[in-house]
Amino acid sequence: MKEVDLKRDRGMWMVAAVLSGVLKAGESMAADAAADRAAEPAPAAVGATDASERAQRQQYADVLAAEAAKSQERLDAISQQLRALDGDIESRVDRIVKLLATVKDSTDSRGRVRRSKDKAIEGLKNSIAFYVRERDKRDQALVAPEANVAVSKESLAKDAKVLDARIEKRIGQISALANSLTQNEEFNRYERYRNDEYDYSAETKEFKRFEKDVGGSAKIKAELVQDLKAGIDKQTRELEGLREMLKTTSDPKRQAQIKNEIEEKQDRIAERRQQAEELLTANAPNTKPLSGKAAFEIDKMLAEMTLDLQSDFRKFQQLVAERNEAQKRAQFHQDRLLRLRASMTSDAK
Repeated sequence: MKEVDLKRDRGMWMVAAVLSGVLKAGESMAADAAADRAAEPAPAAVGATDASERAQRQQYADVLAAEAAKSQERLDAISQQLRALDGDIESRVDRIVKLLATVKDSTDSRGRVRRSKDKAIEGLKNSIAFYVRERDKRDQALVAPEANVAVSKESLAKDAKVLDARIEKRIGQISALANSLTQNEEFNRYERYRNDEYDYSAETKEFKRFEKDVGGSAKIKAELVQDLKAGIDKQTRELEGLREMLKTTSDPKRQAQIKNEIEEKQDRIAERRQQAEELLTANAPNTKPLSGKAAFEIDKMLAEMTLDLQSDFRKFQQLVAERNEAQKRAQFHQDRLLRLRASMTSDAK
């Protein structure tokens, strides 16, 4: 769905998923690391470091090792909380999508089911926007110089794949809801005029309801197709950027990575086009009409679930922010400790 600038609906289902990585490394952390390297004394000549200095440096290394361990411990704790919260959020979102994809409005449900599906789609689109922002940050970090990145490129690449997978899942859920909307081909299921001895031209209640429903469904699907086209345009621009980058890259390892990314972009563009085509040519869904009372109860239940999901998503965002900082801090301490140990090893020779 639209992968940038997606609006926020107050009834949307805020959903999110655990991210295995962190935000793009901040320049402040990279600057700290650079300043720390500059401040460290150059390795002493062989035999120049006396026993007292070695003892002091070992004491410093012990303190730094303890700090690094503590940073990693905090990172692991936050990651565990994120995984638990994400699992709970995802299970509820899956249940909501599965329920809505199997039902539709009846004559007396007053369009509640279609409106519920519309809200669900908006919530899923907003979650995609969240993932895309995080994915873009990692893309930027992956092409940045190593000295400007406080998180390893391996972790960033792993994050990107996790985010891509979750984006694809959300698009699949949106497609399932969109394809369960009323289709034009269902017109022949409803009798437009109920002819009797008194009135030969009055439209039936069923047909009036259907006409309104199919109009609303068509509007939702048209917006989704536009979102997919915008996504294709974005992916195409990124594909061209990768091709230009490949021309100026001499490192064989990086060339292989870029070629792999180009293939993935091409596959994704083809998939988006296929998804847009399926939205435009979907068959009539096998859905069950809900009575007015049942639609009201479902709408009420979904409203309560939405509030819970919004609350959990806010908690999730806070945990993500904490994990981002914890990841950068853990990497910073680990790098610092490795440099110190390398210096101590050199001095001991």
